[in-house]
Amino acid sequence: MVTDTRKLILKHALVNAAAFGGKATPGSVIGKIIAELPDAKKDMAALGKLVVSIVNEVNSWNASKQKAELDKYGKIEKPKKEEKKGMPELEGKTAKVVMRMAPNPNGPMHIGHCRMAVLNDEFVKKYKGKLMLRFDDTDPKNPNKIPMKEAYAWFEEDLKWLGVKYDKVFRASEHLDSYYKLFRALLEANYAYVCTCGQEEWSETVRMGRGTCPCRDNSTAENVSRWDKMLIGEFKEGQAVGRIKTPQDIADPAVLDWVAFRIVDNPQHPFEPDTHVWPMLDFASAIDDKEFKVTHILRGKDLMISEARQKILYGHMGWTYPHTIVYGKFVTTDEMVISKSKILEGMRHGLYKGWDDPRLMLLRALRKRGIQADAIRNYILSLGINESETTVDLNILYTMNREIIDKKANRYFFVSDPVEITLDKVPAKTVKAPVYPGKKKFRSIPVSKKIYIEKTDFIANKGKEVRLMHMANFILDNTAKFTGKPLKDIPKIHWVGSKNVKVKIVTQQAKEVEGLAEPDIAKAKVDDMVQFERISFARCDSTKPLVFYLAHK
Repeated sequence: MVTDTRKLILKHALVNAAAFGGKATPGSVIGKIIAELPDAKKDMAALGKLVVSIVNEVNSWNASKQKAELDKYGKIEKPKKEEKKGMPELEGKTAKVVMRMAPNPNGPMHIGHCRMAVLNDEFVKKYKGKLMLRFDDTDPKNPNKIPMKEAYAWFEEDLKWLGVKYDKVFRASEHLDSYYKLFRALLEANYAYVCTCGQEEWSETVRMGRGTCPCRDNSTAENVSRWDKMLIGEFKEGQAVGRIKTPQDIADPAVLDWVAFRIVDNPQHPFEPDTHVWPMLDFASAIDDKEFKVTHILRGKDLMISEARQKILYGHMGWTYPHTIVYGKFVTTDEMVISKSKILEGMRHGLYKGWDDPRLMLLRALRKRGIQADAIRNYILSLGINESETTVDLNILYTMNREIIDKKANRYFFVSDPVEITLDKVPAKTVKAPVYPGKKKFRSIPVSKKIYIEKTDFIANKGKEVRLMHMANFILDNTAKFTGKPLKDIPKIHWVGSKNVKVKIVTQQAKEVEGLAEPDIAKAKVDDMVQFERISFARCDSTKPLVFYLAHK
């Protein structure tokens, strides 16, 4: 099967290269493979690495070899224009689709949030429905979940950049009175109770021993009285919780009489610092889904326990539960930093310079580097919706980003750690170089007697014949000797002349590199994407001074 997949990838890489001047792009090839082998989506990381490897090999071949290899497959029809794949159909009634996304505003939006946001947005667009942005901010205790006041606005900014539109935005913490009122109604209907047992005692009796909590059989009057005492602060943290009654024979012990409310003595909340009784996520989100008539819920597989709990609550209330669409966990590797606690710790120790540090997998950081919103959307949509665990593959994301920016990114020379050399002959006052390949648009680079090249190029090629890109061939030395020979199979190195501008580059590892660039780089504007030849694509972050953040090769 692996051999067959390799052959299929090679075939589509060759076809793609033939259609685009000998250079195949991994993103296009991946789309073809998934169309023919849908099961390949189950391990996008492995598929992506294999495709990138084979595409790089094909792109290294000359035109003759590419044609010879392609001819082995016989006559191949000219590829048709690809149609954008749509989202799968939603279950149930779809005349008035209402969906919601419920991020925790405990920090800026990260790459993992994007799947939730993009898929919800796509479904709503497909059915001309409505999308709610609900901030799930009812955990003012867990250090990793405590809401940050700034993060609410950050999320809205990032969603706007990502092209996600929503019809209403609200905080769960705005609806505390509604949650209290409904829980009181559940107590009065004998569908809930207030438990004063210790957590370990309760777990041993109910979850492990499958016994009955002694608080469960208290009278309605006693439960309502305990609830009132919770609200006025007579109970302290850990002394009482509000529970939803569930069937005693339910299979999953984590669903048994689940906690709907708890007490937090010292809540760390930007809007409700004096509130001590807090709803749990499963209770608050279930009530808001009903309040705002949510018809379909897109949820990660790891949150299926929420559905089991909420369906019991909906059954008590006589409500109809929304249809659910489940997708597998979106996994980041250890190198992809998204953890709020790790980032804050890194900031305290001077490791990270801010929430947009290029080493972070936050949208603010990806934007700063020049990763395009459409590339992120395309990557999310290429994964489809399935319950398999998916590891974020940056190689595929960068490939899709390259396809978007390649044709609009002007090319320039940049020299770091410059070494000055003297040309024994100046072949021309200026040379022309493509602004970007394949287009009849050129930039003019001034040539001077003294030029600058990178120190690593000088050390590696001293005494050898090299091609000063877009200029001429020289024997490289402190005084470079013009050869005039049209040799092609020699090292090509970039350079800048005496007329240059100072530029600072910030790498993906947040290292600042200062150097010289050709004069035309001064025309760049903030947010322009450029390509420093032989180095990387980059985004202009500042023009005074000129600062660029590297994106990827």
